[in-house]
Amino acid sequence: MYKIGIVGCDNSHAITFGRMFNDPSHKFHVDGFKVTHVYDLDKALAKKVAEKVGIENIVNSLDEMINEIDIVFIEFRDGKLHLEYARPFIEAEIPVFVDKPLAANSSDAEELVNLAKKKKIPFTSFSVLRFSNDVLAFKDTEIIRLGVNGPGDPDSVYSGLIFYGIHVAEIINVLTGISLKKIFSVRKGKTVSALIWNKDAPIVDLRISNEYPYTFSLEVFTRDKVEYRKISDIDECYYKGLLKIKEMLDTGRWPIRDEDLVFPVKLINAIEKSYRTGSIVEI
Repeated sequence: MYKIGIVGCDNSHAITFGRMFNDPSHKFHVDGFKVTHVYDLDKALAKKVAEKVGIENIVNSLDEMINEIDIVFIEFRDGKLHLEYARPFIEAEIPVFVDKPLAANSSDAEELVNLAKKKKIPFTSFSVLRFSNDVLAFKDTEIIRLGVNGPGDPDSVYSGLIFYGIHVAEIINVLTGISLKKIFSVRKGKTVSALIWNKDAPIVDLRISNEYPYTFSLEVFTRDKVEYRKISDIDECYYKGLLKIKEMLDTGRWPIRDEDLVFPVKLINAIEKSYRTGSIVEI
């Protein structure tokens, strides 16, 4: 039985994941885990999550948790907090899952990955949408042009576009790897549109906005046809993501390569820089 500590409770995933681990009757219950400890800067919020999930220990400091768990889930919404709160666990050689985004900026993202590699611990971070069947259906497709659409707020209090825009960036990473290098983006109101390209890579048309109905969707252009997919299996994606974490703990192998962990953060940072400067930005 792997004992989990949750750090950060303002993200709905603290409850979503917690219930999937602690409630055997949950449709997507993941066996072999139990969330045993929880911490948040806001004690009332930690208590709320503990009550909803059934977590026995609400701790006042990270030190109270470190020697009691087998893996920590960093669940703060704001990526700028992730390095600070993940570092003590990495240094203690405790496996770490950092919920999306890995970090608010590429410098923090690279430092997290390098620290984890140095300590040789199981480590990962992801948007669960990278495991969607609607995305993976095109994994081995020769794509000419890719359109990806998702919600997001460039003015989010959680470090801007990256808080929700990371979902779209990770979908792009799954389908194009780290091959894309050039970005030109524009912003109008709460809507961001970007063209992303490189030699021998598909042209990607990214759209992020909270000014129209919440949806994640793909437009995939190949030499033979054009396909439109709305991502419709999000609940199953949560389950697949947690199984990846279980496999990581069982084997010690990272489920996502270090360069693929960092690339989506670099991509969103470059998109923001492009629409702020009005210039083409290279990763």
